[in-house]
Amino acid sequence: MYPNFRKSSKLGKPLPKAGVFAHYQREVLAHNLAVKITGKGKTTRYNGFGSCFVEIGGGKAGFGRGNFYAEPVPQVKIYKPRRYWHWGKILFEIRWLNKWVSKWF
Repeated sequence: MYPNFRKSSKLGKPLPKAGVFAHYQREVLAHNLAVKITGKGKTTRYNGFGSCFVEIGGGKAGFGRGNFYAEPVPQVKIYKPRRYWHWGKILFEIRWLNKWVSKWF
């Protein structure tokens, strides 16, 4: 099995395929568009910080958090897979889905 990475928008560095990166990049994009349209403020860049759960099966998940753009290497703390992180992922998903589903119903 190979790691699931995609090219980032900054210097072509690979990032894990995780929605958290798209979420934070979306915030930067929205800010920069507002600056461009209004001519007020300064543009910004995504800083590479993110966190994500990694399901490993058996009711366990790992967790990683840090700066994926840090130089010379990413500064990411990886937490050992546990049931705790699996349930954290489940609760995060429920919260996220409720936020979006409630807008439609």
